[in-house]
Amino acid sequence: MRRRSVLLSVAAVVPLSGCSFSRAESGNIQIANQTDQTVWKTITVQREGGLLSDAATVYDRRTKTPPTAGYRSTLTDVAPPGRYEVTVTFEATETAQESGVQTTQWSPTGEPSASLIVTLTPDFSVEFRTQ
Repeated sequence: MRRRSVLLSVAAVVPLSGCSFSRAESGNIQIANQTDQTVWKTITVQREGGLLSDAATVYDRRTKTPPTAGYRSTLTDVAPPGRYEVTVTFEATETAQESGVQTTQWSPTGEPSASLIVTLTPDFSVEFRTQ
């Protein structure tokens, strides 16, 4: 009798292990380059430290981005839900234009398609929005 109750308990728990009833999505970053030139973009996403955790860099990339008139490029699954400091820099590849270092706070919620939208305007200013 005791063996049956143990087997029944294990049979009920094993299928549920590893399952999550509420799946949290990682946040995305969308980039819009509204200039007429290819630029270098550097994006760093750093998790803010808390009571039980240290600050940590979760994303750090430097890549070229062509003009994106009419659409945005998307970096998917950049950061899980949490609170982050995002630093962005854009530099023209063929001229001396640059945006300087721009920073914002971002807290992806875990909702599907949650995004930070970063727009480089024609005058090399940077705008941040969330979706």
